[in-house]
Amino acid sequence: MTICRNCNIIVNDDIDICPLCHSVLDDDMSDEEIATSDSLLRQGSAYPDVRKREKRMNIVMRAILFLFILSEIGLVFINHSVNPHFWWSGICGISMVYIYASMIYWIKHDAGFAAKVGLQIVLTMVVLVLIDFYFTEMNGWSLKFAIPGVILFGDAVVFFLMMLNRQHWYSYSILLLFMGLLSIAIVVLYFTDKITVVALPMTCVAVTGIFLLGTIIFGDRELSRELKRRFHV
Repeated sequence: MTICRNCNIIVNDDIDICPLCHSVLDDDMSDEEIATSDSLLRQGSAYPDVRKREKRMNIVMRAILFLFILSEIGLVFINHSVNPHFWWSGICGISMVYIYASMIYWIKHDAGFAAKVGLQIVLTMVVLVLIDFYFTEMNGWSLKFAIPGVILFGDAVVFFLMMLNRQHWYSYSILLLFMGLLSIAIVVLYFTDKITVVALPMTCVAVTGIFLLGTIIFGDRELSRELKRRFHV
């Protein structure tokens, strides 16, 4: 027996994905949920308004697209001001379009895609570093500008995902923590003289840090439960 926390229904079938909203089912039911499960099974649950959720997701995806366009405009401006001889901002734009298109696909096929978003962000960063290494002799544009831009875009994606799934926003906190660690790693490269410009990486640390601080302050119990579930701590 599992529960879909998005639809608030009990699922008897031995499946991992809710057949109604395609969210990942949770088999870690509390004592209270177990105690009331028989009542839910007898009375049934109201059929969830899946179309309402789809409308909310469409609004969120449009907001992410709007933010993506603003981010690309900002990267183009930085590119033109700092290094107009090589348009690395175009590569960043292509990478973010790929992430956005992947999100659209995952939304249609599987609602539990936080780990997939994180994986795509990592792959995008690896590709940017490889392009920097092989085509521009590792002049550092990927670490100073491109990857921090992708991290900021990822922060925005996590924010909108949390707003979309407010009831279980904490399920995306691990992805946010991961991007915070990536931001700190880039700043460390500055203090070890690997890169010379640190303005955008420091912006990533500040934005992600404030975001994490907010999740810790306002979601203490939920965040602790998520960390225990993920890492058994």
